[in-house]
Amino acid sequence: MVGPLRGAFTRFFAGEGAFLAAGLAFSFLVCLIPLILIGVSTIGFVLSTERAAHEVVGQLTANFPVYRREITRALLRIVETRRVSGLVGTGVLIVFSMPLFGSARLVMHRMLGVRPSRGYVRNLARDAGMVLLLGPLLFMATVVTWLVQWFQELAVEVAHLPARWVQWTTLGLSLGLSVTLFYLGYRYVPDRRVRPGAALAGAAVASLLWEAAKQLFRLYIRRFGLYDQIYGPLGVLVAFVMFVYYTAIVFVFGAACVAALEARRR
Repeated sequence: MVGPLRGAFTRFFAGEGAFLAAGLAFSFLVCLIPLILIGVSTIGFVLSTERAAHEVVGQLTANFPVYRREITRALLRIVETRRVSGLVGTGVLIVFSMPLFGSARLVMHRMLGVRPSRGYVRNLARDAGMVLLLGPLLFMATVVTWLVQWFQELAVEVAHLPARWVQWTTLGLSLGLSVTLFYLGYRYVPDRRVRPGAALAGAAVASLLWEAAKQLFRLYIRRFGLYDQIYGPLGVLVAFVMFVYYTAIVFVFGAACVAALEARRR
């Protein structure tokens, strides 16, 4: 395990991982609102539009360590003031959401040393398919969240289980969802098909680092963060952008781990 980690660090710094993470974070921020609106449209087939908006935004902000209430309120305000209808509106949202997957593919290719083999049109079609796939995945995550909440109520009120057990179970499910999302990204985003073992190992490393980053970021904001004092009302926005950047760094480092594992088998 030491060898792949050393190789991951080497690839991360040699491939300018911090710079790639900055570009990936920028793409996520640009595509955030279109992705949320697509998720609201998808879940809106089952729930009301207002309830769907709360569920989609809740899924996003649940992973943010601090300022959840402020970020949730801001995103809901944006969603409620936008109206998307018809195939044209959905197509526009898909187009403005695709750069995120193009940036993720660029990261994977840089880490894996892959030259793009697909045409521009094929990449656009592939990115559009991934955007559409996010809707069902988001719905599945919402269903899992409901099941977790139901389990917590059942465990505490009926089974009288210790609260620590419930917390560990919730953490395990959160890690499971994170591993699944990272695995899908590492396995299917690049043009070259990555071995399942390497993709799973990279996803596990990225998920553990992401959970650790959330805890450390929460500790930093509560103990040492001065964003509110320096930036005033923009402090929440600055903290949100910083955490998105940390998340992008985790994704890039996980991709470096995948590349190191792939290189050892060649």
